Amino acid sequence: MIRSAAHRSPLIAAVIVAGLGGGQPAWAQQATAQPAAVVAVARAETMATVTGQPFVGTVLPARTSDVGSAVDGRVLELPIVDGQRVEGGQPIAELLRKLLEIERSGAFAELDRRRQVLAELQAGSRPEEIDQARAEVAGYEARLDYARSRLSRLDKLVERGTSTVDELQDAQTELRAIEAQLAGARAKLALVEAGPRQEQIAQAAAAVATQEAEVERIDDQLGKHTIRAPFDGWVVQRFAEKGQWLARGGLVARIAELDTVEVEARVPESSVGGLAEGSGVRLEFDAAPQQTWTGTVTKIVPQADVLSRSFPVKIRVLNEVVAGVPVLKGGMLARAWLPVGSAGSVTVVPKDAVVLGGPQPVVFVVDSVKPAAAGSATGAVRPVPVALGGAIDGSVEIRDGLAPGTLVVTRGNERLRPGAAVAFEMPSR
Repeated sequence: MIRSAAHRSPLIAAVIVAGLGGGQPAWAQQATAQPAAVVAVARAETMATVTGQPFVGTVLPARTSDVGSAVDGRVLELPIVDGQRVEGGQPIAELLRKLLEIERSGAFAELDRRRQVLAELQAGSRPEEIDQARAEVAGYEARLDYARSRLSRLDKLVERGTSTVDELQDAQTELRAIEAQLAGARAKLALVEAGPRQEQIAQAAAAVATQEAEVERIDDQLGKHTIRAPFDGWVVQRFAEKGQWLARGGLVARIAELDTVEVEARVPESSVGGLAEGSGVRLEFDAAPQQTWTGTVTKIVPQADVLSRSFPVKIRVLNEVVAGVPVLKGGMLARAWLPVGSAGSVTVVPKDAVVLGGPQPVVFVVDSVKPAAAGSATGAVRPVPVALGGAIDGSVEIRDGLAPGTLVVTRGNERLRPGAAVAFEMPSR
């Protein structure tokens, strides 16, 4: 006989509840018979220190930068969106740059010409040029010898009356002209052999440097047409759009560094005197209750708010990124357990002993300890709800629920169940 749905529903509900563990966290489900799990343990200890007190704080990015444009231009590309992660130096906007690229081509061609002029001067005269100048001098020397010989003959002919005085004067004029040409050729040879003057080379070098500076100026302008992220972070706000005209100083995007964040807490003047930079701080976040967060006091601002008489205390904490998204985000609420209470003895356990994720933090206590060989032991575990205090040198203050000397599990506790059998090495103390 087939039962109706009304008859089957209680059975189905029971099966679902049993399969899901009744909606309880994993550690609250009863352990089944399994081999002893290997874990690490430590003892709850008593420590003389200042007790922690909670203060409300706000999560702030470690750095925030409003990135703007250094030049005027039209936005050609804007490859970012709100919430996107960017790396330091990554382009976040491109401005139109065609005219500058044309100017750079012309400037670089002029630079190449000036460099060639300088290279020609620095190389000095070519052997062919020197040979040419020497040949020119030799030619004028030969003409000068001929002109002298001719003038001597004409002088004798004039004495004999077989030549005129005009012919003699023409020969004398020709001789002086050849002498002048020879002097010019010899001076030219000397210049060619000496090479360019140092002043000419210096002028050419200065012209090259001037043009190099012009190319660098254009390159600098081209570089400013690519707007880049100043550091690793996330885009939290975009101010521009593609095709928009940006004036110099116009904002493109706001970048926030969230790999490391700061928690700013306000501490009354009656408590701030007990704080010191470098102190460890346990932090709680409503948005991330499954994790244990510890930070460090990095700055105590020595200026109080005149209305509340409270001082800003900045706490640096390393963030976590899950699926490309930072767990701690700017503006989140935080509770910082600062060591500003009264001095006394407190019970502490290693921070790894605390298991979060349920309605209340718990630690797994080891009961029924039985010694085994070579300093090892076995036992059974049970979860004990605890009230946490501040962080103290890698440990966490237990304000309630645990007695000093109790064995607690510090490694392997994330997979334990109540009553589970465990094996471990006994701590030295």
